[in-house]
Amino acid sequence: MKKIITKFYFDRATYRVGDDFGNEVFVEIDYKNSQFVISEINSLQNISEFKQKIVLMAQQLITKKHNVNFSDRIEI
Repeated sequence: MKKIITKFYFDRATYRVGDDFGNEVFVEIDYKNSQFVISEINSLQNISEFKQKIVLMAQQLITKKHNVNFSDRIEI
């Protein structure tokens, strides 16, 4: 059977991320332009260490998903 969907790229995504200390942020990732923004929701303790981890996570996600065609991973 011929695939109908042949292109599937991530453009933008928003993630809500938290830790055991009650810190929470929104991470908005623009995969197309390889950029991200972190917006605080709650910041209680160890926020600088938490943000460092969030930056690493966002950079890794961009590396994995920037300009990658995911159509082969969809079963439609």
